[in-house]
Amino acid sequence: MRDFRDAKAMAQTLREYLSHKAMTISHSESLELVSKMFGAADWNALSAQIQAGREGPAKPAAGTGAASYPVMPIRDFVPFPGAMVPLFVGRERTIRALDHAFQRQREVVLAVQKNPAVNEPGIDDVYEVGVLAGILELRRLSHDDLQVLRFADGTLKVLTQVYRRVAIRRLFGEAGAFLAEIADLVEGPIPDAPDLVLATLGAFRTYANAQNIDIEQLWPVLKQVRNPGRVADMISGHLKVPIKDKQSLLATIDPVARLERVIALLKIAL
Repeated sequence: MRDFRDAKAMAQTLREYLSHKAMTISHSESLELVSKMFGAADWNALSAQIQAGREGPAKPAAGTGAASYPVMPIRDFVPFPGAMVPLFVGRERTIRALDHAFQRQREVVLAVQKNPAVNEPGIDDVYEVGVLAGILELRRLSHDDLQVLRFADGTLKVLTQVYRRVAIRRLFGEAGAFLAEIADLVEGPIPDAPDLVLATLGAFRTYANAQNIDIEQLWPVLKQVRNPGRVADMISGHLKVPIKDKQSLLATIDPVARLERVIALLKIAL
């Protein structure tokens, strides 16, 4: 299975495929196209993401128990593993959580709120399953530049790379910041479900056309993925369904069961 870390190989595959269609693009153009497929602004951004993924967080060893991380409560969307997510942060406690993250490994927990109107969420105000994400460092032109921009009103823009699902056990405060105690959620071995994958891809293509969702950049990459859980996650971010339905997908740990839920949602909409 290929993911964003195989971007260069994907770019070469894309060039070869287009050459058979009498379409010629340069190597740099193919890299930029693959970057867009993964939601990155450009190849520099995706290259930083790849580096972060290679260096990035090791999972706790089995039996080590829960760990604590700064947490960013999210009000209006559900992040899925593999996605690169820009966030706008205005709450003071969340900004302080970011300060904590930069003092540590630049990793944060993204927790989806049940009620977006709650400004000071506790453990009962967020869903139990969230994600662990890394704050990316990007290079623009020839200058080092962290992708954290403070606007005039104090709001922060943060670019994160979502790593994996985690169980949120507890929320607490430390030095005025949001912190979360989490435990890893392990999917286990990658199952083989080729018929389900192909059926879901076909249903998603029909759904995207009906909903006017542009997937032309995503599609060449999505077609190559055979991990049912990864297919489910890549599609889930594009579904026009309520937050609770997307959260239900995030909370479904079994890869095949998750993809079955995705195709069920697609069929309901068709």
